[in-house]
Amino acid sequence: MLYSMLRSKCSIMLFYEIRFLYDSIIYVYIKYVSLIWVLRVFKELHRTRMDVFKEDDRALTAARLKINDEFRKNKNETVEENINQMIKMAAGVEAFLRQDVVQAEHVAEDKIRLRPRESLLLENVPYCDTPRNVPSSKSAPKQSCVDETIA
Repeated sequence: MLYSMLRSKCSIMLFYEIRFLYDSIIYVYIKYVSLIWVLRVFKELHRTRMDVFKEDDRALTAARLKINDEFRKNKNETVEENINQMIKMAAGVEAFLRQDVVQAEHVAEDKIRLRPRESLLLENVPYCDTPRNVPSSKSAPKQSCVDETIA
């Protein structure tokens, strides 16, 4: 009887130890995955900073200090929802920098020179007053403003 009681207590203790180890492993795995995403966004922000503010040491330094300061300020965050929200916000900032920021330089008192990156330049498409006719089939040639005949 004593042996069976000890055996059942040992198996219960063993179960709780295994459960604790399993929960700990899952917790560490989740933290590891979050850490990977945080580091990925951190590196993407710095790469974008280097591309956007190329040849502008003052802006490069200011952006580096701001990125590092924001990540350092939130490094002790433990709530998973907050971490995911901050990752999304950092990814949004990175996309904004990459897509919407253009470098400008004062050349004279009333002149500014824009230095757009290659990724921001679009193909020059001529303006057309009349809407284009959309062909019904995919194989039909597309009609453009230049192809239209003037009546």
